[in-house]
Amino acid sequence: MVYYFQTQTAMKIALPSALIASLILCGCSTHERVQNHIPANAGGYDDAEGYAVLSMLLGSASQETHAATVRINMVTHVESVNGAHSLEECMKIPEEFRDAANDYERLAGRALVLRKKFTLRMPYELAGETRITGTGVRQPPATGTDNSKKISTGTFYISPVGFDANHTHAIAYENYLCGNLCGWGAYHLLVKNAGRWEEAKDVNACTWHY
Repeated sequence: MVYYFQTQTAMKIALPSALIASLILCGCSTHERVQNHIPANAGGYDDAEGYAVLSMLLGSASQETHAATVRINMVTHVESVNGAHSLEECMKIPEEFRDAANDYERLAGRALVLRKKFTLRMPYELAGETRITGTGVRQPPATGTDNSKKISTGTFYISPVGFDANHTHAIAYENYLCGNLCGWGAYHLLVKNAGRWEEAKDVNACTWHY
């Protein structure tokens, strides 16, 4: 079973029921337990331009978390086998991004281990691929202070970056999880302008909130 979340562009995105259940049990406590699950066949991700794109995305997104350290899951996002959580199901791909989408889908088919190659203005850490297990049902935070603490302890789950042949268009997946009904994410479509990567304008990208 999967649970669907409505996106800002009237699209849907799915999460496995097992993940939803674990998040509900967790309640996103700072005392959550994690287990390391790095696939034995996982290769390394070493694309310098990919790290440039991901660093830009993480730098912007981390401002919302107010965390002292950016926590990044060290194993890249892998597309679900049945396609329910796939790029193609989430949004209509603009024609100019078709090659980047094909490259993204190729890369997102297997797990890759991220390296310490991000260029962020704040400290970051690569966490072993985690599964939140929790220790029991907890009540949701009751104050703004508690909510801020909850949000700041989340983890970014990101994908390799898909590029077109000229490296002028790119697509990446970014998801931030901080517990039960806490998190957000998006498929990002980017263009290179004057040597810098930026979000594509006038594109209905797929975004979601939990």
